[in-house]
Amino acid sequence: MEVDIIIKNGKIVTPSSIVEAGIAIDKGRFVAIAEEQNLPTAREVVNAKGNYILPGIIDEHVHTLDMGMAETNENFITGSMAAAAGGVTTVFEMPLCIPATTTLRAFQQKREVADKKFIVDFAFWGGAVPGNIDEIPKMVDAGAIGFKAMMAGSVPGVFEVLDDGMLLDAFRMIADCESVATVHAENEVILNHLMKKMKAESKKDIHAFFEACPVLEEVEAISRAAMLAEEARCRLHIVHVSCPQGVEIVYKRREEGREITCETGPHYLALSQEDGDRLGPYLKFAPPVRSKEETEKLWEQLAEGKIEALGSDHGPHPKENKEKGWADIWEAGNGAIALESFLPVLLSEGVNKGRISIQNLVSLVCENPAKLFGIYPQKGTIQVGSDADLVIVDMNKEGVIDAQKFHSLHKHSPFDGLEIKGMPVLTMVRGKVVAEEGNVTGEPGYGKFVRP
Repeated sequence: MEVDIIIKNGKIVTPSSIVEAGIAIDKGRFVAIAEEQNLPTAREVVNAKGNYILPGIIDEHVHTLDMGMAETNENFITGSMAAAAGGVTTVFEMPLCIPATTTLRAFQQKREVADKKFIVDFAFWGGAVPGNIDEIPKMVDAGAIGFKAMMAGSVPGVFEVLDDGMLLDAFRMIADCESVATVHAENEVILNHLMKKMKAESKKDIHAFFEACPVLEEVEAISRAAMLAEEARCRLHIVHVSCPQGVEIVYKRREEGREITCETGPHYLALSQEDGDRLGPYLKFAPPVRSKEETEKLWEQLAEGKIEALGSDHGPHPKENKEKGWADIWEAGNGAIALESFLPVLLSEGVNKGRISIQNLVSLVCENPAKLFGIYPQKGTIQVGSDADLVIVDMNKEGVIDAQKFHSLHKHSPFDGLEIKGMPVLTMVRGKVVAEEGNVTGEPGYGKFVRP
């Protein structure tokens, strides 16, 4: 038997072990994992050079903002190029676009465009907004990975906030469809009140933004969403939890048997409010970063298994949009460009600094999201029969994050200039190399739609 590809001289990382073995790939799937002398012959051999081989990274929280926003923000081609360069083989695309992914028709339109543009594999979140509850089961049938709802921070005319009654109704429908809900958990009333207060006092810097978004408003919203989901018997996933207090609320409920999980991201782990003067509007995303003390606690919670997943929350805006925030923070858009820095920051600040193990990382960005959203073992693991998605990482490779070299449409990042150690050196999607040493080799249209 001759297979397409063999990968030799690598260390395969699973959530529980590190195994020195070879991998055989044929027709886009893993077909053998064995000592190298026991592997079949192959048409191509990849030398991993003693580096770690991880399952392909799943980024469960991405806004590429194509579909009506591509000219000014990002598009599926540049976004998926950034993913490939960063070791991400599957992205979960959020529903914020024009038209928003809140109807079956919009879902289908988005799929038609994405099929022609994505370089890596992709899934779509549907959106839960006022008035679209009857569209939820239709999007489930079309393959939605789950449903995003906003408790604060609406985009008027595009993606509106659900009040508590609407949120409860949406949770019930999502539960009936055996899907999963995810929420942006912030208290809209407290936020608006404090923002108005900051503006009335002519406070316009990043610290005013921090002051307007206290931990209280996030923790209250997480608690409220959890209670509503419990009433509806709906699986709930809280995205971008920024504070350890919020994580503890989720963890306690899960320990009591509730179906609730949460995500945080590198920006909440490796940045803090103490960076405000230096980074200004590049730290404007919602919820905001917290204190250095709280970010260190988040690392501890990751290592303890209290957080299930990590997401980049990639949210691209033109640089001029962000730059407005130096003069008036309220004029800058929320979001940070993060797809390309997602894995390097976690390798450098997490694994190489001893905060989490490489096995922990595989759980958080590979196996856990695949299991949570119903795509395991197709994705998230290196085992016979699974899609041959993987990333080879060199834990000794050093560099500096340089936003000018990003594949994303816009060239800025709160991590710009960060010295890192540990980088992806080869990304493979279904047996095809789509990026190597930072160079993207995959082609638009290669990526495939993934459904639960």
